Amino acid sequence: MTAPAFFRKELGVLRPEGDTATAILGKIKLGDVVKVEIKRPRNLAHHRKFWALMNLVFENQEHYESVENMVAAMKTAVGHCDLMPSKDGNTMIAIPKSIAFHKMGQTAFETFYESCLNVIAKHFIPGVDKDSLRNEIEEFLR
Repeated sequence: MTAPAFFRKELGVLRPEGDTATAILGKIKLGDVVKVEIKRPRNLAHHRKFWALMNLVFENQEHYESVENMVAAMKTAVGHCDLMPSKDGNTMIAIPKSIAFHKMGQTAFETFYESCLNVIAKHFIPGVDKDSLRNEIEEFLR
């Protein structure tokens, strides 16, 4: 039984959400011990909010030529990267990691998003605070 299934937390228990989860539960006998991996699926609205934030920052800066390059720099700035030695071995090169839905769950994405807000407020748009950024994005998405 390796199919992904969704459950909803209600009153301290997990209840099946949809036919797949119900079918999987139906195959488990009373008293069976099963291994469960809990992952919160990514929130598409939060993902859109991230890209709205990146576009807002991109429009208010002059250093990066594309939003994609700026996002790569942002990933590196918040530490969402792998470090590998350069060919000569004297320096380390940061390789940005993916934020694709299958690579990063919602909990990790929330942490990543908050780190981005911190970096933006401190380095990309100095003088703006995180709450102002949040409010601007919320207004933009309405």
